[in-house]
Amino acid sequence: MEDLLYKYMSKRYNDANQQLIGELNGPVLTFSRAAGCSTGSVVNELMQKLNENNKDKLWEVISKEILHRSAEQLNMQPNKLKKIFEPKNRSLFDEVVQAFISGDYHLEKRMIKTVMNVIHNSGVIGHAIIIGRAANIICSDIPKALHIKIDAPLNWKIDQVIKNKNISKEEAINFINQTDKNRENFRKAIKSDYDQTTCWDLTINQAAFSQSEIINIITTTMKLKNLI
Repeated sequence: MEDLLYKYMSKRYNDANQQLIGELNGPVLTFSRAAGCSTGSVVNELMQKLNENNKDKLWEVISKEILHRSAEQLNMQPNKLKKIFEPKNRSLFDEVVQAFISGDYHLEKRMIKTVMNVIHNSGVIGHAIIIGRAANIICSDIPKALHIKIDAPLNWKIDQVIKNKNISKEEAINFINQTDKNRENFRKAIKSDYDQTTCWDLTINQAAFSQSEIINIITTTMKLKNLI
């Protein structure tokens, strides 16, 4: 059912934007991060470096803006839209029942579709650095794209969460497991059969490289792919 939903929504926004896609096709960077890893300072420094060499068309980091732009289109508060990123444990039977008895079910699917549109349009227009929200899957059809995942060994991620949140080791492990589960649930809501082995072009171990080294890896890869 989720896969049929994805195919339907994909066709709708691809048809609607066919002319735009023909004229604009990136470049776009998407960032995914495992729980315990961080991308904020990396993408901001990366954006500054990219914009130093490109004054005509500036790169833009897009993260929370996705929710705000989507909420504006839906005429609702961004906090309500956040609920679609929360974990769902419904069975197929539950999904069918909800389809008939609850307007919330249809609203949720409309919210997902709107978020997909905002993300895809940002990628198509180009010079966008999109953080999270399954952007690597949504923008997988854009030719000029680099999909990056930031990960690290589990013990390193646990230490980072303990330090940043000032919580116990057990709480840090629970946080990592739940956060990764939430993100996985959203990716499956977008495309239930996505392939984890191919949906990222570049996976970087944050524990093994400094921030400047990570940025150099990314910009070097962008040059190899003719994105800059």
